[in-house]
Amino acid sequence: MADERVPEQGRRAYAEFHRLVELIESMVLRPARRGWRLPLLCLVSRPGTPSPLAMLAHVFAGEERRVPHVRLDATGRDVRALLHEAYTGLVAGNFGGADRLAFRHYALADGLMQVDLTGVATNRRGRELTRQLRERISQRAAAGGQQAPPDPGGWLGVLLWFVLRVLPGVSFWLLTNGWLLGAGRRFRWFLRQQYLAPELAAGDFVAFASRLTVPSRETEDQEQIDLLLVHAFLQDLRVEHRRRPWRLRPWRRTACPVLLLDGLAPGNGGYALVRLINAVRDETGRSDPLLVIANGHDVPPDGLSPTDPAVAGQLVPLDGVEGAYRAWRSGLPRARRAREDNAWYLQVEVPAADLTPFRNRLSRIVPPRPPWLARPVALVALVAVVLTTFGVWQIPGQAQRWRADCEWPPSARGAGLVHTAVRDGQCIGYSDHGRQLFSRDESLLAVQRQIFDQNREVEAAWAVRRDRPRVTLVYFGSLTKPDALPGEETFAGEREELQGMAAAQRRAYLEANDDRANPYLRIVVANAGQEMRYAGDVVRMLADLARDEPTVLGVVGLVESRKAVQDAIKALGDLNLPVLAPTLSADRIADASSRYLQISAPNIDEATLVHDHVTEVLKKKRIFNFYTYGNVDPDVGAREDLYVNTLRDGLRSRFGGDAYQETYWRQGVDLTPVCADRFGDGVVFFGGRYTEFGAFAARLAENCSGRVPLLIGDDSVNRYLANTAARRPAPDNLPLAYVVKGELAYCHRILGATDIERKLFLTDVRTVLSLCQSNSHIGERVGLAYDATRLHLRAVRTIAGNLSAPAGREWNPREVTPTTVYVAIRDVADPAYQGVTGLIRFDANGIAVGKRLTLLCVPDIRKAFDSPSDVPREIDRHPIDPAENKLYGTPPPDRRACTTQG
Repeated sequence: MADERVPEQGRRAYAEFHRLVELIESMVLRPARRGWRLPLLCLVSRPGTPSPLAMLAHVFAGEERRVPHVRLDATGRDVRALLHEAYTGLVAGNFGGADRLAFRHYALADGLMQVDLTGVATNRRGRELTRQLRERISQRAAAGGQQAPPDPGGWLGVLLWFVLRVLPGVSFWLLTNGWLLGAGRRFRWFLRQQYLAPELAAGDFVAFASRLTVPSRETEDQEQIDLLLVHAFLQDLRVEHRRRPWRLRPWRRTACPVLLLDGLAPGNGGYALVRLINAVRDETGRSDPLLVIANGHDVPPDGLSPTDPAVAGQLVPLDGVEGAYRAWRSGLPRARRAREDNAWYLQVEVPAADLTPFRNRLSRIVPPRPPWLARPVALVALVAVVLTTFGVWQIPGQAQRWRADCEWPPSARGAGLVHTAVRDGQCIGYSDHGRQLFSRDESLLAVQRQIFDQNREVEAAWAVRRDRPRVTLVYFGSLTKPDALPGEETFAGEREELQGMAAAQRRAYLEANDDRANPYLRIVVANAGQEMRYAGDVVRMLADLARDEPTVLGVVGLVESRKAVQDAIKALGDLNLPVLAPTLSADRIADASSRYLQISAPNIDEATLVHDHVTEVLKKKRIFNFYTYGNVDPDVGAREDLYVNTLRDGLRSRFGGDAYQETYWRQGVDLTPVCADRFGDGVVFFGGRYTEFGAFAARLAENCSGRVPLLIGDDSVNRYLANTAARRPAPDNLPLAYVVKGELAYCHRILGATDIERKLFLTDVRTVLSLCQSNSHIGERVGLAYDATRLHLRAVRTIAGNLSAPAGREWNPREVTPTTVYVAIRDVADPAYQGVTGLIRFDANGIAVGKRLTLLCVPDIRKAFDSPSDVPREIDRHPIDPAENKLYGTPPPDRRACTTQG
């Protein structure tokens, strides 16, 4: 067991750390009654040991309702940079449930510090600042840039002059002097707080504000400015969490925000920020709802080493932190007055043991739900009752949208990119925001939420680093069906592809933070309904999106090779949008568009692999192909299912003559003629859609009990194997060989990988998806979608790297077009792109050339992936490329038959 390999010291340290987490939970989840009494929790760790804040960040990062938190590295940063990043993280973070935090005081102070009046005469700076403040507040163009309105003359002209010229000035004066009810409160606060000597302004906010601008603040006390910023930051948190009967938002905040400060050391901004927060609390005598958890190798506030005798008595061991906290709270004065110096510090020594092995054991800290009357659902219920009373149920289509889990109204753009419609009881369209999710499958919903949360992180990061490229990719797939039940896992393949894109999105985020040529990635999820039947409708929606949003540079997905998908590829090609398909493989599907790229091998290659395995390895002469078309009429499938039909053609051409037989399989067909005793020189092949494979396998086991023939499945069957619930009713001990396209990115392959791309992939799937850990496995489409996404991003990076834009200039999305991206993708793959699923290169039609296909054996389909011993193993490969094998460290397979022994 894993515990037996962990030293006793590590288990003891974990137990102590778990008690610290429980104490932190009690701190952040306790509502304010007589004021928040939160210490500055300073963790002191030994050099060379992993930061304990990584463990705490994991504890706070729940899936739905989360504690508002932000983790910062103080190394090489000053106080203002740290404050600004904390502000950005807390404002942009989607923590679920609670409303977003509003930093009105801090944002005003921070905005004033960005005002540059260097080129303005000293006696005119006040007037210029007033103009800029009025422009900022009113969100209108500067008065000097506007054309004077025509003068109609007479009393009407006087009235117009009064409204346009006098009233705004009077309103601004009332606002900045604190006389405007409600809105003037924050301006009045600046003139009443105690830092930067506001009394020198004699009640004039503009005079006080001008001291924060450039270059006036150069002559001011810089520490006083930092104290003002910290005070404004904490004041915003006090206001946002102060509960009043008439204010609902604070009641919905059931957890205090947490600031995680790593790398604390004397002389850096983190150390100074902790000291300033302590000073503000001491000098103002006011508590606030911010829990600061700092980590460093020195002890604040003196910055001494923990081994120094002078601080030996100050450090609290981890097992004594609860008692120290109770003693600290009991020692705080209850009166609202200044406290003794350092009264807010609680210094805790963290053991040197590595706690990383216990990371997933720590339970998440989940804020409780707010009181029922404060929840938006209560307001919604009230509004619903009122609207229902007035007959809103008669609005055409609204009830239909509710039943289809479709947002209302269908094209609202208030938050994110969302556009939807209802077809056949399904919600189709696109979304990049959590307010519109597709499907009722919880695993599919979870990965959409993860992508949309990462979209918000990307927006926040790009708001700070606007010189980076920003790319929008559309995932286009089939995510719903009319009769789907809640919790039913129907779209395991689509879930895997979205997981691959989520992992690539996180990698892009990290790379863009480090290098301005690397793009940030936003993902839009588009649903065309069951079997992509409404792809045409969604393409028309995407056409409007591509026209309005120049960052849209490509499409990934298009899960099944059907006629509707080929039509969608053609329509997307007409929009000049590159389509990079991770798994489409129907022969000649590329004829629809000159902008189509396919990273999986075509069906003719799959037919070649099956033929060579049957004739060379199994030494059989015949193959019997049972094909299906999924949930469509056979006549319709014969016209529109390009994947099944071109695979039939490929097998027929490879085997030829009487060696190839086929029949359309449906429930009730007798399979006795292909049992082993009657079809001894042949192999049974399932060449249809995965949705019927479970019933086919059960029928084969029933008809051929004890005489089951050798069975090979096409690559669609891997979608069946990825669906745990679908495999549970499968027959016992039924072996299966089946074709896969991305086996090179399976966990057992990437755990020992030496190439950079698969190393990054392993890190990303572990961090983002919690896969390839313990007994967890990874589906083949994760790697294929990861490759498709990374190819797009690599192309954009290549283009951006060739642009000579100066650092700091905001990225112009129109400098990169879908056409240039398509050309750059082909350049990146020439001669080959080393992806996680193999070498990727394209022929003139955009089809993968020589892409690796693998034949896997699963001895018992019911147990596939349940344990490391049940992971399907490679029994054949096409092509066997010595150069590629050496590059990826994968020797040729032991070509053999698939039996119950593997």
